[in-house]
Amino acid sequence: MLMLLLLLICSGLCAAQHGGKAEGRRVEFKPGASSAVFKDSVRDGVEVEYEIEAQAGQELVVRVVSEPAGSAVIKVIGPNLKELPMSCLAAKRPESLRLGLPTSAHCFDTNEQLLRREGRTSSAPLPESGNYLLSVFRPEGQRGVSSYSLLIIIPARTKPAISQSLSPADAKAVEAEMQKFVASLKNKNPTAFLSHFSRTNFFYANNPLNEIRVIVPYAELARDLGRKGEWYCTYLRRCDDLDAFVDNVGDGETWPRVGGARFVPPGQDAVSPTFVTWRKEAGRWVIDEIGYPQA
Repeated sequence: MLMLLLLLICSGLCAAQHGGKAEGRRVEFKPGASSAVFKDSVRDGVEVEYEIEAQAGQELVVRVVSEPAGSAVIKVIGPNLKELPMSCLAAKRPESLRLGLPTSAHCFDTNEQLLRREGRTSSAPLPESGNYLLSVFRPEGQRGVSSYSLLIIIPARTKPAISQSLSPADAKAVEAEMQKFVASLKNKNPTAFLSHFSRTNFFYANNPLNEIRVIVPYAELARDLGRKGEWYCTYLRRCDDLDAFVDNVGDGETWPRVGGARFVPPGQDAVSPTFVTWRKEAGRWVIDEIGYPQA
């Protein structure tokens, strides 16, 4: 009853922010499915809301295609009634298909024809279990009607939530792996660095400064490290006057674990934009996401 009351309060507040009454619906996937498509329209300041039940550690991926192009936007309110930070998701076609996206995912593209055909894709890890409220609306102050197609995906791929506690054995194991990872950075050793990533799955390269998350497969990362390309210069070594992720390792000090399988540099708190999160895959810990703000 309390959760229902909070959702009703949130629905009213969300609608009031854009001057219209919210229309709500429950998102339910078909048996065995991890995605659903909704087609509708939104007018003036009215919001259309979708209630999604999810578990901590799952991922929410949302793709919106609208007409006029780019005229419908989204926001997500979590169980704690706070807006969930969504990042633009960039993925090449093979990874898009693995996530259930029908086309490649693009970030910050201004080509109207491309936006009309493919829209934009956003994603976020879900930090807690409960009901999430996704709203579709026209940007504030814009009047008119937007028709849209909304794809909601919660991929089968899961990871420990940021706040989730680990068993003593898992905590010890992931802390040991993090220390080895720090050593690989300190020594600027591409082979040791690469050994901490899944060979069969991707990791997220998160740039909180630009609100963008890029899906990076193992093959792409390995190829780039060998060529001393973009990811090599982002993580292992400065290639210009800008900083690099390796600048955070200092003399190889231990990074504190701030909850679940999330680590931040020494002296920084749990919400640091620079972080490393891990997930357990086939009995071993691999890097799930690296957060690093970069202009």
